Amino acid sequence: MKRITFILFLFIVNINAQFEVQKFSIFFENAAYQLTAEHYALLDIIKKFSNKNDLDVHIKGYANSVGGEEYNLNLSQNRAESVKVELREFTIISTIGYGELSSDAAKNRRVDILVHLKTDHVPLEGEIMEPPAIPEVPQATIAMLMEPKKGDKITLQGIMFYTDRDVIMDESIEALEELVDFLKRNPDVKFKLIGHICCGDPMQPGKDLKNVRTGKENLSEARAKALHNYLAKQGIETKRMRYIGMAYRQSTGRGDQFDRRVEIEITSLD
Repeated sequence: MKRITFILFLFIVNINAQFEVQKFSIFFENAAYQLTAEHYALLDIIKKFSNKNDLDVHIKGYANSVGGEEYNLNLSQNRAESVKVELREFTIISTIGYGELSSDAAKNRRVDILVHLKTDHVPLEGEIMEPPAIPEVPQATIAMLMEPKKGDKITLQGIMFYTDRDVIMDESIEALEELVDFLKRNPDVKFKLIGHICCGDPMQPGKDLKNVRTGKENLSEARAKALHNYLAKQGIETKRMRYIGMAYRQSTGRGDQFDRRVEIEITSLD
């Protein structure tokens, strides 16, 4: 327990520092590979990294020399796999059990977790990369807003834009019609359209991407404005709506496909 507490302390001290390769170790009892409460405490803090999309994780399992060689190889792999299950929000590079180390020391019954920036990764022959496993989260839709209220905010599913442009794709027509229908059935709803980008710089979240149609670095705002203009052409009064671009300020932490979005937020019901 003292060993894990010390590791947690070091992690908290360094979590906001300039990111370098971080190494964490969790230790097991003889013959054990199931995670304990202390293990989960460490893994939960690792999972609090806000820049998961920028990181790779290597997981290395070991055993001490107690027991046979084949048994220890399997034990080390089981230890590594038990840790991997808890870190599937990250890109995993080669979860490997290395078998037994040279003595029966307790420090050899462990899993090492190495975390580094993707840009620092040096590929090795035979390594296996596993992309993040993104849990399915039910997405709210316009159809679900049977009784809209101030503060409701949802991502507008199905409204898509051409790459790096503020031009709405033709494939969005069904979602657009659903949105227009909702707004006409609820004429008292005033709302804000909020544009977001993916692939931004966590160190400069307010820096927007270039809209290649205009050359301006305002893609998130331009997409929200494009939707605003479309709704105006469909008869939605402009006094009911506003638009804003948030660039990369509100990343979902779930990957590019979730960050690249336009949301609608109900601001009042008159």
